[in-house]
Amino acid sequence: MRARWPAAMGVVLVTVLVAAAFVWAAALPAPSEEETYSFEQDMEGWAAGGTDLYWGNCSAGASAIRPSVVAQGNCSVAWSVERTTELAREGAFSVRLSLENLNDAGKIWIERPFNVTPERTYRVHVSFAFASADFGSVNHWRIIAGALSERPTSADDLTSAYREDTGNGLDSPSGHVWLEKGYDSTVRSDSGGRLWVLVGVWGTWEGPRTYYVDVVRVSITTA
Repeated sequence: MRARWPAAMGVVLVTVLVAAAFVWAAALPAPSEEETYSFEQDMEGWAAGGTDLYWGNCSAGASAIRPSVVAQGNCSVAWSVERTTELAREGAFSVRLSLENLNDAGKIWIERPFNVTPERTYRVHVSFAFASADFGSVNHWRIIAGALSERPTSADDLTSAYREDTGNGLDSPSGHVWLEKGYDSTVRSDSGGRLWVLVGVWGTWEGPRTYYVDVVRVSITTA
């Protein structure tokens, strides 16, 4: 004689299996969101940012002036963040970061918001081609790169994004050299479901310098 499952037991079994399936699915990480930006047509959603750009008799209150080129007498240093055809890793365009770092503190970068699930922790990997003419082992600047929970407006906001120096590995001046850079961040999205990714430089030595950024790749996965 064939055993029969009571109807109620069958309903319970199905309910348990469906619930287990939902738990298993929820435990899986979200698919990776990976995008590449080469700046061939425009800035592709990236914008200029900067801080600590005051100079002369100005106070630190001028440090958040943005975006791009700033010219206000002795109130700020000259800087720019813009597309250029001067040098590129791939294609014809890259982004040029130029800063006349007279105050020995300027920080400039490109930034872009990404839409994700609100108030959730993510792992973000950003990689990019970075061209530097800084040779030798001294007087280098520092790279700024990573992901943040909020749009940065001050040096303190950038603390987790400060990386290694801008040295190109050469012992003598040979112009700009393309380097491959990549960094990981763990960040919690804000209540609006956004996080910010940025790439730039911190002027830790006085004087004017120019760097180039190209082929920026951003990968976002749930932590």
